[in-house]
Amino acid sequence: MTTKTNGALSPITIADALNKTLETPSLDPILLSVANEFLGGNDINDIAQKFSISPDRVTQIVEKKEVKSYIDNVYLTQGYLNRIKRINIINNVIEQKLTEAMETGEYSKKDLLDWVKHLHEVEISTRPKDKGPTVAVQVNNYDSLMKEVLDR
Repeated sequence: MTTKTNGALSPITIADALNKTLETPSLDPILLSVANEFLGGNDINDIAQKFSISPDRVTQIVEKKEVKSYIDNVYLTQGYLNRIKRINIINNVIEQKLTEAMETGEYSKKDLLDWVKHLHEVEISTRPKDKGPTVAVQVNNYDSLMKEVLDR
């Protein structure tokens, strides 16, 4: 892996790449406090009163890009919204279904296939999205445009 530094390509280690990926802009401690109060389930008016600011100001803080990103990240890593936890649960259910099928000799293929399909869907959602460059293509056909203008 290489990176461009001062016009030249220089090697970058996997550790450097991972650390760069994990770098996030720092969140002001006051904004973080408001975000954590919001995550704690406190009402906007209660948060405003606690910090002695207007409810509109609390809303502005919660809607800030970096605060919103922090809140979303916390939601997605907690409880059953955590993708790894969901995958582990689905794997356990599939394992139990297979164990029951082996012990009893009776099972529903559809039920088992539905769980495997669900596991596949969750797995696909955990993969990083491949964002390639987007290219806008403009086609100008000057010859036909000029003929149209001249024929008028």
